Amino acid sequence: MSPPAADRISIDAKPNGVAIRASDDAIFVTDDRRNVILWSHNHATFARYADVREAPGQPNSLSAITVTPSGELLVARFGFGEAGALFISTSSGDMQPLTGLAPERRRLGLASIGPGRVLSSWFVKAKGVPSTAGISLVSYDPATHAAGERDLVAGLAKPVGVAVRGDTLFVADQDGNVVLRYSLAALLAAPAPVTADQGTVFARVEHPDLLAIDKGGALYTKCGASGLCRIAPDGTVTSIANDFRNARGIAIDEAKHALYVVDRASASPATGSAIRILPLAPAN
Repeated sequence: MSPPAADRISIDAKPNGVAIRASDDAIFVTDDRRNVILWSHNHATFARYADVREAPGQPNSLSAITVTPSGELLVARFGFGEAGALFISTSSGDMQPLTGLAPERRRLGLASIGPGRVLSSWFVKAKGVPSTAGISLVSYDPATHAAGERDLVAGLAKPVGVAVRGDTLFVADQDGNVVLRYSLAALLAAPAPVTADQGTVFARVEHPDLLAIDKGGALYTKCGASGLCRIAPDGTVTSIANDFRNARGIAIDEAKHALYVVDRASASPATGSAIRILPLAPAN
C-alpha cells in the first residue's frame, strides 16, 4: 500500500504526543492548549476525544500517548513536579487518572508492554536536591484504575522516549544525547533497578525526544533543533528531515508505510502546528 497522498495535516492545537490505533486507523494527539486529547478518523480534520483533568495553577502539560493492545489510550501528564500522572481512556469522553502513582515524577514517555502494564519515563527535580530519573513499570487495573509502580532503570539524565521491540527496550536520554538499549526481560527479572550505565549505548543523537519503532526495528526521533532521524537496527543514525519547527511525538502506520510526526510551532499559541506524514523506509 502506498503512503497517504497528503504530506501534512494542519491541527489547531499545541500538540505533543501522537498515536495511531491500528484497529480503525484513528490518530490521537495530546493538546497542551486545551488539555485534551484530539482525534481524527479521516486523517484530515481533528475533533475533541476526551478532556484530561487539569492541575490547578499549572500550565497544561500532556506528554506521550499510547494505544494499548486492547485499544485503551494511556496518556502522561508532565505535572511540573507536583501533578505528574498517567490517565486511561476506554471510550470517547472518558479519561480517568491511574491512582497510587508518585505526583512528583515528571512523566514523559510511555510504552505499553501488554494488558495492564506500561513503561513510564520520568525525572524528579527539586530545588537544592540532585535530580533523579528513571524508567518504571506501571501495573494497573483498567477497571478500577488502581496502579502500582516498580523502578527498572535508575540514574538516567533525562529519559524522554521509550520504545520496545521484542525483548529490547530503547530509551532516549535527552540530556545525555544518547539512545540506550536494555534487555527488558533482564530488567523485569532484576531484584532492584539497574543503573543507567548497565545499558548499551545504541546510538548518539543530539537532543533526542519521544521515540517510535517500526516492525523492522528502526527507531525514529527528533535530532538537533529541527531534525528528524532514523536509527537503523545496527545503530546507524540518518537524518530524514531537517526542516521541522519542533518535532515531538511520532507514530507509525505500518499498513500505510508512513510516519506521523508532530511538528509543533514554537510561537504561542502554536498557530501553524501540523502532523507531518513521511514515507516509512523499507526494512533492511
